[in-house]
Amino acid sequence: MFRRLTTLLACLALLVACQGTSGESTTTDADGDTSSSAAGATTTSSGEPGEPIEIHMTFWGTAQEKAAVEAVAQAYMDENPGITVIAEHVPNDAYSQRITTMLASGSPPDLAYLETTVAEQLAIEGQLLDFTPYFENDPEASQYLPQLQFHYGDVYAGDGIAGEAMILFYNKDLFDAAGVDYPPSKVEDAWSWDEFVDVAKQLTIDRSGNDATSADFNSDDVAQYGVDFQRWWGGWMTAIYQGGNDFANDDGTALTINEPDAVDALQKYQDLIHTDHVAPPASVISSSSSDALFSSGQLAMMINGHWKVLDFSQDDALNWGMAVLPVIGDEPFTGQILSPIVGFAATEHPDEVVEFYKFLRRPSDANPLYAQGLWMPVSAAYYEDPELTAQWLDAIPGVYPEEARDVLVDYVPNYSQRPLPTQWLKNLGQIQNEAIQPAIDLIWAGEATAQEAMDQAVETAAPLMQGRWDR
Repeated sequence: MFRRLTTLLACLALLVACQGTSGESTTTDADGDTSSSAAGATTTSSGEPGEPIEIHMTFWGTAQEKAAVEAVAQAYMDENPGITVIAEHVPNDAYSQRITTMLASGSPPDLAYLETTVAEQLAIEGQLLDFTPYFENDPEASQYLPQLQFHYGDVYAGDGIAGEAMILFYNKDLFDAAGVDYPPSKVEDAWSWDEFVDVAKQLTIDRSGNDATSADFNSDDVAQYGVDFQRWWGGWMTAIYQGGNDFANDDGTALTINEPDAVDALQKYQDLIHTDHVAPPASVISSSSSDALFSSGQLAMMINGHWKVLDFSQDDALNWGMAVLPVIGDEPFTGQILSPIVGFAATEHPDEVVEFYKFLRRPSDANPLYAQGLWMPVSAAYYEDPELTAQWLDAIPGVYPEEARDVLVDYVPNYSQRPLPTQWLKNLGQIQNEAIQPAIDLIWAGEATAQEAMDQAVETAAPLMQGRWDR
């Protein structure tokens, strides 16, 4: 479900792709096939039949996500006769074009997953529904975590598709074989960076059996790596925040990622590859992904998003656990990696759209994505109320490890309260693509120090800075 930031929305297409509005329950799959079932009419307050209502939602995601969203749509229709929800699944590589086509036809969806760059552009154009008047006095929606919200000026445009934070996964069998204690799951016991690197060295082993603490270790012939991390924006933005940096100045007119705290954090991650030799270089990752290395027992730890629980829990051969991230700056931190679900201002049924939006946010039998490990709740209630917590952490035995409450309930919501710039920095798509990502690539390749790369990024980004949405 998580897609890399791309350039802003493409030019609007001229051709129109029309959707049926027959008042039937319709789902559209990735191949364009549809299935329908009749829906009844709505009922007015006087009990008289009213006009049928149709809500059209577009979304991307895996086969499991497709099935789950369709199940939620059906469950909502079962509870609300006369309302039809069209849940249209669109493949990732066709998604932007589908939204463009719908907008060009004058028939946008009522609800949609959007990339942050696209959401920003549509907010500028005034095309997004403002949830503020619907949520401000709503006892359920008022529980949505602030760090998951998307605000463009005064418009509350929506919340992340789900809560999704970076955490540390580890292979228990590899730790046991090395006689090393498991990473801490409680935030008060979080490793310092030096402790983290020391453990990673003990778990990085060459083909002669030497670990990275040995003078005989051969970094060019590694059989098992100690750790890997995400090298796309979710990884390096989290790293910068781990260092204690705010990414940009108070008014969003200049980047601060070349300041000592950000540079120190990025340099530490670069050193994992090129100095400590505990993380695989690009040549290894290009031939075998970090997921594959982890699942095959060639990688002991991996920093990745919570959503990997879905994959790991289905691998019977993998004995895995989760932990909090090591601390770099003064305070623990983890980043929420988000794309929003938004409503469109053109909807003819805003009240019903809002109600379905809230329905989608509730862990339930109809929506197993929370219990399966792909999504985390957006509402604080599902972290604070033990009975509600159990509805997603305990619903399917064997999905979440026993330390999940420490990591996902105690750590994540309390140490992800600083939203990443995807939620507040204007023009981030262009800033990232033209200034930051090329510099980050040099860091991971070992072709520039973090200081050199970030100095260049800040200079290149200067004419692209446009301020921030939240101030």
